Amino acid sequence: MSEADEQTAATATGREIWIEKYRPQTLDDIHGQEEIVERLQSYIAQDDVPHLLFSGPAGIGKCVTGDTPVLTDAGIRPIADVVGDTDGFDEPKDGLRVATMTDRNGFEHVEPSHVFGKQAEELVEVTTRDGAEFRVTPEHRLRVITHDGFDWVTAEELSDGDRIARPSRLPTPTPDSTTGAALRWYDEMNPERTEVTLAAERAEVMGLDRTVPLSAIHAATDDVDTWIDDVEAIKHVRQGRRSRSITPPTDVTPELARFVGLAISEARIDGGRIKFYNTDDGLLDAFESAAHDLFEVETRRGVQKEVRYVEIGSRTLTHYLESVFDAFASASGGEGIGSSLVTAGDDARAAFLRAMFDAEAHISANGLIELTQRNREHITLLSYLLSTFGISARRKEVQKSATNGSGIERTYHALYISGAQDLRRFRDAVGFSITHKSERLAEHAEKRSNPNYDTIPTQTVLRDLCRQLEIPITDHLPKSINPESPGRERYCSILDNVVDAATERIEDTQRALERLEALRPELEAVTTVPAQWVESREELAPIEVRKEVSEEVGARSDRLLEYSDGRRTPRAHRTVQILGELDQPVEDAEIDRVEAELNECINLLGVEYAEVVDGLQIETPALTNLLRSDDSTLTSLTRLETVAERLKEIAAERLSPETVELLDEASRIANADLRYDEIETVERVETDERVYDLTVPETRNYVAGEVPTVMHNTTAATAIAREIYGDDNWRGNFLELNASDQRGIDVVRDRIKGFARSSFGGDFRIVFLDEADSLTDDAQSALRRTMEQFSDNTRFILSCNYSSKIIDPIQSRCAVFRFSPLSDEAVGGMVREIAAAEGIEVTDEGVDALVYAADGDMRRAINSLQAAATTGDVVDEEAVYAITATARPEEIESMVTDALAGDFARARATLDTLLTETGMAGGDVIDQLHRSVWEFDLNEREAVRLMERIGEADYRIAEGANEQVQLESLLAALSLDE
Repeated sequence: MSEADEQTAATATGREIWIEKYRPQTLDDIHGQEEIVERLQSYIAQDDVPHLLFSGPAGIGKCVTGDTPVLTDAGIRPIADVVGDTDGFDEPKDGLRVATMTDRNGFEHVEPSHVFGKQAEELVEVTTRDGAEFRVTPEHRLRVITHDGFDWVTAEELSDGDRIARPSRLPTPTPDSTTGAALRWYDEMNPERTEVTLAAERAEVMGLDRTVPLSAIHAATDDVDTWIDDVEAIKHVRQGRRSRSITPPTDVTPELARFVGLAISEARIDGGRIKFYNTDDGLLDAFESAAHDLFEVETRRGVQKEVRYVEIGSRTLTHYLESVFDAFASASGGEGIGSSLVTAGDDARAAFLRAMFDAEAHISANGLIELTQRNREHITLLSYLLSTFGISARRKEVQKSATNGSGIERTYHALYISGAQDLRRFRDAVGFSITHKSERLAEHAEKRSNPNYDTIPTQTVLRDLCRQLEIPITDHLPKSINPESPGRERYCSILDNVVDAATERIEDTQRALERLEALRPELEAVTTVPAQWVESREELAPIEVRKEVSEEVGARSDRLLEYSDGRRTPRAHRTVQILGELDQPVEDAEIDRVEAELNECINLLGVEYAEVVDGLQIETPALTNLLRSDDSTLTSLTRLETVAERLKEIAAERLSPETVELLDEASRIANADLRYDEIETVERVETDERVYDLTVPETRNYVAGEVPTVMHNTTAATAIAREIYGDDNWRGNFLELNASDQRGIDVVRDRIKGFARSSFGGDFRIVFLDEADSLTDDAQSALRRTMEQFSDNTRFILSCNYSSKIIDPIQSRCAVFRFSPLSDEAVGGMVREIAAAEGIEVTDEGVDALVYAADGDMRRAINSLQAAATTGDVVDEEAVYAITATARPEEIESMVTDALAGDFARARATLDTLLTETGMAGGDVIDQLHRSVWEFDLNEREAVRLMERIGEADYRIAEGANEQVQLESLLAALSLDE
C-alpha cells in the first residue's frame, strides 16, 4: 500500500464518522424495523402524515381477524374478502367504499386508501352486552365514551364496563354507487350451465338462436344493456338435463326481497328444491304467490311431521338466488352475508326484514321481539339492516328446538329488539303482516320508554358549558335523571337543548359586543363631560351669565354661583344643559341612551350586576344607581366607560376558544348517530392467524363487527422528511431540536412557533424533537397548544425513550410507533454491509462480538466497528472486545460460576481483571451480568439468587456506593449462600 493509500485508508477509518455517514437517509435505509417502515411509507404515499411519536416496544399492528364483517357499498363482507391475500399494505380494489364515522359522529361511505394484511401472534377477544364478539390485535382501538367524552382506546386497555360506540343509524350506499342494487345474474351465474331465451327480434339482431348459452351472449357483446331487457327466460343445464325455466328479476323489488326473506328463514334448501315450512297459512300463501308472480314456477304443497310446507323444484331458481343473493347462498351452505339486500332501497329492505320477522320472530307478553336463526351470518345481516332504519338490536347464542317440527335441539343465534323507542321505529319502518304480532307490537310501542338499557354516561361537558356561559343548569337538567348513566335519547335531548341555549347565549354575546362597539362615540362623549365641566364652570361666575343661564335651565342664580366655584356639583343632565348654554356643547352626550344600551348589553350577556362589578372599584348599589336612576351624578359618568370595558371582558371570556370547543364537543355528543354498548369481557389469547385492516383517509375508522361497531384504523424523522420533500428541499422544511438540551417552554414559544409561522411552499413542514421526554411539563403543555394551532401546516415528530413521560394530550394527537431493540440479524447485516463498503476484513466471530457488544443498539455497533477498524488489521472478536471494553460472555460466566462454587478468590480475580485491565465500569459489569443471567448454564434457584444480588448491587451503585466494593460483595454473597 502506498503512502497515499495509507492516508486515504486512515481518513476512511479514522476521521469520517461512520455513524453519520451510514445514518439512514431514506426509509429504505432503516434496518430491522420493516413493519414500522411500511406504515410510514403508507402515510407518505397517502400524502397524509400525522403527528408521530417514536417510542418503546413494538406492537403488532392494529387489525381485526378475517371473519370480521365490514360494511361496504357492496354490502356486508368479511374483511378477509375485502382485503384479499395481500401481505402488508396494498391498494384497495377499484370502486370499494366502506362505511365510516365522520368527525361529527355521523356516517357516510368513502373509499379507503389502502388495505393491509399480516400474521398476528396475539389477539384480544372482546364481548359486549349487546352480543358483539370480535377478536382484534391488542393495539386496535375502539371508540369509547366516558364521563369526559369520546376517546379512542386500545383493545388491550379496555375493561369490563367500558362503553363502546355503535352506530344508531347506518347509511345505505348512495345511488351513484358503482355496484348499485341491480342483480347482475348475467355476471354471477355459470355461463356454460345457464341457457338464456331472448326475444326473437333481439336474437335476430345479435345473430343468435333464441335460446343460447349465456357464454354465447358474452362472446357476442360486452354491452349488457343491449339485450338484458329482452330476456324472456333462463334455465339451468347440467349434463344435458334442463331444469325448469324462470324469468330472472334484475332489481331488488320489495316482492323479491320478501320472497328471499321467507325462503332463507323457514325454508329447507337442498340442491334444486326449496321447501318453505310454516304453521301460518298466510305466510305459506305469500310464499307461493311470490314464487308464481316473480319467477313463473310451479309449486306444490305438503305436510311433514304435522307442519305444512310449500315446495318449489327448480335448480334454475336456486342457482339464480345463490348467485345474486349471498344471504341465500349462505342459507344453502355457501358463504356470504347479504350484499344485494344491504344495497337495496328502503322498501325492499323493509320487506325482507318483515318477511324474516313474520316467519321466525315472536313478540313476548312484555314486548320483547325475539328472532332465532341457525345461520349466524343471517343475524349479522339483520343487525345491519335494522341499523339502516335506526333500530338497535342485540344478539346471543341460545339452545332451542327448530320450529319446523323436527324437535331436535340445536345452537341458534337469537336477535332481540326491546324498548318502546326501538319498538316504535320497528313498527313504523318494518312491522308485522301477521295480525296478532302486529297488535301486540302496537300495544308495547305506545308505552313509555324505559331508559335503563339504552344509556349514556353523564357528560362533564354539559356542566362545563353551562358554567362557562352562566346558563342555569337546573333549567335543563331535571333532578329525576340518573346522575351516572341516564337514558341516552333523553339525555342527548337535554344536551341538545343546552347546546341551543349556549348558541343563543353566544349569539346574544356577539350582539352585545356589536352594540358596545357602536356605542363607542356616545360613550366617549359622555365620559368627557366631567372634564369639560371643570374647564368651563368658572364662566358662570359673572352675574349676567348666571341670570341668562338661570332662565334657560331653571336653576337659581345663587346655585349657579355655587356650581361655578365648586361648592356644589350639578347632576349629569343639568351639567350638559349648562355647558350648552355656555356655548360649550358636548356632541353626542346622550346619557340616557348610553345607560340604556349598557343595561341592554348586561341583559344580553345574562349576567348579574354583582358579576359586572367584580374586580372593579364599584359596589353593586352604585352600579344600580348609575344605570337605573333618572339622573346620575356628574362624577359617575366616567364609570360608564369602565362598565363598558368590563362587559367587553365578560363577552370575550364567553367567546373564548374554550367555549367554542365545549360547544362543539357538546354538539357532537348530542347529535351523534351512536349508541353505547357495554363491554362484558376482555381476554388476551395467543394465536397464529392473519389479521386485516383498512386505511380510511381523514376519518381513520370503519364500521365492522357482527353487531355494527366503530373500529379505528392505524397503520425515521429525517428519512421521512427526505421521502416527502426530496433531497434538495427537505432541510428548509425540517427543524431538528434535542429536547434534552433545549427543554424549556421558551424553546416551544420561540424557535418552534417561529418555524411553524414562517411562510413556505408545500403542504406542511416538520419539527423533529429528539428526546422529547426531557421536555418540562410546562413545555409539553405549550407544545400541545402549538400542535393544535399549527395543525394545518406543521407536523411534529417526537422521539423519546419513555412514552409514559409524554403527557396524554400529546400522545392522543400522535400516531405512536414503538421501536423494539434491533435483532441480532439486523445488526449483523448492517455490520457486514459497512465492512464491505469500507473494505474492512471482519471475521464471523468479530461480527458476533460486535452484535453481542451492541445489544440491539445499531449506533454502538457501527461506532465499535469503526474503532476496531482503525488498527488496520482484521477485525476479529479479540479486537472488538478490546476496544468496546466488553467482557467476553465466557469470562462473565466463569466469574459467576466460580462464585457459586465457593471459589471467591478466583471469582474476585476475574472481576479485578475486568475492572482494571479490560477497563469496564462497574455499571457495565452489572448490565452485562443482568443480560447474561439466563444464558448461563445455571439452575433456576441459582439464577434467582444471582438476579437478587444483581438488583441489590445495582441499587447501591446507583445511590453512590463504591462500585468495586459492591461487586465484590455480590460475589461474596454468592459464595456464601447455601
